[in-house]
Amino acid sequence: MNQVNRIARAIVWSPVVWGGLATLAVYVPLEISRNSELLSGYSAHAFVLRYFAGHWAEYVTVAMFCIGVASLLLKVTNLVGQSQILSEPMLDAIPPGGQDVAHCENLLARLAKLPDSWQDSYLVRRLREALEFVYRKNSAAGLDEEIRYLSDLDAGRMQSSYALVWFVVWAVPIMGFLGTIIGITGAVGNLSPKALEASLSGVTSGLGVAFDTTALSLSLSIVLMFVKYFVERYESQLLSQVDERANAELVGRFITDADASADPDVNIVRRIAENVLGALDKVVVRQAEIWQQSLRAMYEQWAQQTQASAKVIEASLAGAMNQSVEQHALTLASAERAIAAESREHWQGVQQALLQNAAAVASQQREMTRQTELLSQVVGASDQVARLESELNRNLSALAGAQHFEETVISLSAAIGLLSTRLSPADAARIDLNSGTRKGQAA
Repeated sequence: MNQVNRIARAIVWSPVVWGGLATLAVYVPLEISRNSELLSGYSAHAFVLRYFAGHWAEYVTVAMFCIGVASLLLKVTNLVGQSQILSEPMLDAIPPGGQDVAHCENLLARLAKLPDSWQDSYLVRRLREALEFVYRKNSAAGLDEEIRYLSDLDAGRMQSSYALVWFVVWAVPIMGFLGTIIGITGAVGNLSPKALEASLSGVTSGLGVAFDTTALSLSLSIVLMFVKYFVERYESQLLSQVDERANAELVGRFITDADASADPDVNIVRRIAENVLGALDKVVVRQAEIWQQSLRAMYEQWAQQTQASAKVIEASLAGAMNQSVEQHALTLASAERAIAAESREHWQGVQQALLQNAAAVASQQREMTRQTELLSQVVGASDQVARLESELNRNLSALAGAQHFEETVISLSAAIGLLSTRLSPADAARIDLNSGTRKGQAA
């Protein structure tokens, strides 16, 4: 029955299970809303479809992010429960002068009666392991060192508990770079120099996949790192409180054997153990440095390989684009020459038409000038006719008064003949008409 409970507890507290459920909760409504209208009120935004459901690499990235977030949320839930345990009573109060080591069995039995959900907490496990140390040795000597060792052990457990989160933080950018490589490879594969305009859509879609997966993976990894930082800081504060509570519960609880510290063999063994522990600490630190250097070298090698691959891809893409651009430039140049020839022919026709129109306008202008000169002559002649008419009227008046009408008529005929010789035939006819009129008046 306990095995079944442990399995059920492991499934319930599994980040993979909760991360998978979160991934389904994200993508099932998204896919349904994109393919049908079953979900009323739920509409998938184009931004969400582009960055979260545009490529299979984005699905994997989001799934890994959900697993990492689920791991951190489960850890926060556990840490909140453990922080509430700190205020609960665990062991009996320390009596004045301390307790005998024989009470360890009763204290362990008291811890065993605590709820099952408390047994894996930092505080209960720390107290249980320290009491088991005293119970096995049947002495409280070295309890302070054991408590510090257990504190360091819990710190190591805390770091190892983030292994899955560290893996997700490492894997999410890798998935983004994988999507980038896949997108650039697809863009280069779709590029066709012979049909550049037809292949541009495939090239842009491939580059969009490359950039979108990279942006999504980097954004999610940054969010995951921030959440991990705050959760880890909260857990470190909890471990500090556990250290204080464990020291308050155990330090000074048991009566120590004063003769044991006076035994020189015990002191020698203690010094040897301290030296061994110090050497182990140095070995652990050195091993951590070696691992860190190895990881750094691996990361630098991977970065160099990535840069080399990027340069090769960039050179290939640049060569293909240059070739396509050159062919496109040649096509544009030939089209430009054809258009220029047609334009020259058209403008030559327009120029000839303009020259013809200019000649016609010049001819009309010369004709208008000639008509203007004729009109000026006619106006001058009209002025002379008017002066002669007035002069003739005066003469007629004078002659009528002197009763020399016949002579006046003869003189008038002579004047009309002289005037007819100077004027055009039309003006002469007009003068004849006027003369007839004047004769009537004179008569």
